[in-house]
Amino acid sequence: MRASMNLGRLNDATQYRLERLHRLHRSLGALSVDQQSMRLAYISIELDNLNICALREFTISTMRGAKTTKGNKITVNNVLGAEDEIGAYILSIANSVKYKNMKFPARVKRTDEPTIRDPKETEKILVASGASNVVSIQNALALNTNLFRDLKHIRHFYAHRCKDTFGKASANAASYGVRNPNHPDDILRYVVTGKPHSVLEQWIVEAKFFYDLLME
Repeated sequence: MRASMNLGRLNDATQYRLERLHRLHRSLGALSVDQQSMRLAYISIELDNLNICALREFTISTMRGAKTTKGNKITVNNVLGAEDEIGAYILSIANSVKYKNMKFPARVKRTDEPTIRDPKETEKILVASGASNVVSIQNALALNTNLFRDLKHIRHFYAHRCKDTFGKASANAASYGVRNPNHPDDILRYVVTGKPHSVLEQWIVEAKFFYDLLME
């Protein structure tokens, strides 16, 4: 997945990866319990990685003045081209303290860029840059999905497997109707009342809608 001057291409790449994760989830029933747990961990980590990557490449594409899926050319106050220049601009908005401590660099290495999982941070960057497609991210945020709030804690548990990460992963479980989960698997498998999917599958479905709206 790479930044593009056509957000349609970026969205196609994003939706392709989401559909792949969705297919992996649909086939859970054919696996043993242990294999299902491993599959849930994999999907969670990959969905988190996808969000980080898609939001970053979307921001870079926006700052370069890409065309949206509706065919509108994005305008910003100051069009930037080089990835390291855009990275510096992202840092200046998302982590102004670090940016100041680095002596206000015009360019930064990718390793110095902030890791953005929350699209509300992306919205701040678009607003600051005067991006003409800020309405698109606001429409996407209006879906009010809990994906970006909760997935990171689930992901951190699977990646690090410690008590602290389990506590954070479980903190919002009650909002889904899950009482006293023994493991994050319990949260991801849970089917919320009135919803047709489990929590994890619902996140994947909502991510598809979110990125469709984001790229418009």
